[in-house]
Amino acid sequence: MKIELFIERIAKNVVTAVSEMYPDVEVVIVDPSGKLIGTTEKYNQAKNNRAYTPYIEELLRSDTPMIIDNPRDNPLCQGCPNISTCYQTLEISIPIHIENNWNGYLSMIVFSETSKKFYLERTNQVITFLQTILDLMINAGNSETASIKYQHITNMMNIMFQHLDCIAFSCNRNGDIQICNDAFYEFFGLDSAHEPPNIYHFLTGDSALLSVLDNSVTFNHEELPVVVNDKMNRMIVSSKVIDDNQNDMTEFLFFLRTLDGVRQYIASDTPQENALDCILGKSLTTAELKSKIRQFAASTSTVLIRGETGTGKELIARSLHGLSPRNKQPFITINCAAIPDTLLESELFGYEKGTFTGASKGGKAGLFEIANGGTIFLDEIGDMPLHLQAKLLRVLQEHKVIRLGGYHPTNLDIRIIAATNQDLEKLVDENKFRSDLYYRLNILPIKVLPLRERMADFDDLVFHFIVKYNDKLNKHIIGIDKAFLQILKNYSWPGNVRELENTIEYAVNIAEASYLGVESCPAGIINENSAHPQLTLKEQLKFEESRIIQEYLDQYGSQNNSIAEIAKLLGISRASLYGKIKEYKL
Repeated sequence: MKIELFIERIAKNVVTAVSEMYPDVEVVIVDPSGKLIGTTEKYNQAKNNRAYTPYIEELLRSDTPMIIDNPRDNPLCQGCPNISTCYQTLEISIPIHIENNWNGYLSMIVFSETSKKFYLERTNQVITFLQTILDLMINAGNSETASIKYQHITNMMNIMFQHLDCIAFSCNRNGDIQICNDAFYEFFGLDSAHEPPNIYHFLTGDSALLSVLDNSVTFNHEELPVVVNDKMNRMIVSSKVIDDNQNDMTEFLFFLRTLDGVRQYIASDTPQENALDCILGKSLTTAELKSKIRQFAASTSTVLIRGETGTGKELIARSLHGLSPRNKQPFITINCAAIPDTLLESELFGYEKGTFTGASKGGKAGLFEIANGGTIFLDEIGDMPLHLQAKLLRVLQEHKVIRLGGYHPTNLDIRIIAATNQDLEKLVDENKFRSDLYYRLNILPIKVLPLRERMADFDDLVFHFIVKYNDKLNKHIIGIDKAFLQILKNYSWPGNVRELENTIEYAVNIAEASYLGVESCPAGIINENSAHPQLTLKEQLKFEESRIIQEYLDQYGSQNNSIAEIAKLLGISRASLYGKIKEYKL
């Protein structure tokens, strides 16, 4: 509620109270439009519910208290429609300014010569009295407004808490619960029909959560033990302290997830659309690949995906998960080559608190635990260190995992999909990969052909990426020149589909025409296609010219003085060289 609305609401009560204390005095509150919002009914009728506008304007313009001791004769009263019936003898007024957007005034009016004389001799006290009334009303209005705002904020926070997908609650330093969601009641076994109890009633004295209240400790996604009803729960805890330097006003926010809740959260964040539809191509090879994926998806056996880099091995793994009965559970992926050996073990298997320096206070769940019930995808499995291969083999055989520094195993219901671009058989012969792990992983093998061996899908892929980057880059490419397409088909594609996508993204970015032409082709691909019988002589000459200019630019640079030197060596003008650099997008 705005403060001016509050004043309007209580004005009549204030006036009535003053009038009862001083029967020969009328206190009047006038709003910015001249309406009498606080007065007795008798005075309101005498004034026809309105004050005289010129008087209001002069009072607010001067912005100082005003004393009218000669009503009817005062120039400000001339023209007032009530002048002939006015019976007041004195009016003392003070202006009201609230937040620079509400301007009115507060007056004390008397009606006898005796009272006029009495109050004229005490003008300063009257002005102080009026200012006190005004201050009391404003302060009361501010308090009510603040209370309403606080209640509004509390209601908003309640709504937000209810929509959080975790256990959420706030409390003060004494542990009194202020706000909580339904998940809070459910987890702690409390009746939501009753007021939530004090936090100390359901947490033990050594709980890590209580350290937040006692010492203002904060946590950010820490794994901590929380004991409820004599049952220890491992939870991911975040806490925030809102402190205004007054201990009694400090608020503590808590957000908790059980490990099962974390798994469900990750599963809900995993795209559930059928990744199989993202495997593009209509060739027999692609059709057979999709058929194998559908067949293997229903199984719980381990899958080993083999293929060069950039062939879409993770997309195949996501397809297997998306088509499996586990598709509502987490899909966790980890690149074994991208994480240092010293961290990979703790990432996969987790650790108990105090296992090593720098470890999280309450320990940490490993990815196997988090993925429990779902699928874990171990990419670049050929780069996994030998000592971890032994632990992985044990997980595969026993379906259990033990954290570093721990003794108690956690049962696992998990499917493992592994992928590699390496020759695992060769690594086995070189004693760089365990043979028993290789056989355990290679139960359901999937071989992904490189792009150069499935060119029947090439056109579909090219046009798919053109459409994709048209949308992403707000471009309007409608096709590709035959010559450019042939150049792409002649290339060896060591990076496979990923490299093709990057090439099309580059071409769409720099294309100025509505078709992708050879001028949009990256220099590296042009260099490999410098001479091909499928191209016309003119096209071959342009490729060779582009390659030569690029070599000079690489050697001498592209500064103005370098351009002059290159033009001299090539026997052409600088203008011609600049034109060719622009033409070939070098």
